[in-house]
Amino acid sequence: MDQQSFVLPGRGVKPPASVPELKEAFRLARGLKGGRLEVAKFALSHPYDIAFASAREVAERAGVSTTTVMRLISDLGFEKYAAFQQLFREELRRGRQ
Repeated sequence: MDQQSFVLPGRGVKPPASVPELKEAFRLARGLKGGRLEVAKFALSHPYDIAFASAREVAERAGVSTTTVMRLISDLGFEKYAAFQQLFREELRRGRQ
């Protein structure tokens, strides 16, 4: 199975509405490999970086290209990186209440 063959919701499907839903999407993804897997692992283990760093900064920290970050974001159903970030910002806010 090559890197292009994994299954995530993709365009036209409602993206995850919370970090727990995002974790479930990653859990259910089949064949998530290479750079996309690295971004997924980085996102779940570094929520502050996702919440406040640019896509380029996340790519550098995860050891992948910005394009890889953006492809994963798109595959999840997000139109923009900012919408993906918002999940993490909301999760951090909930944790402080």
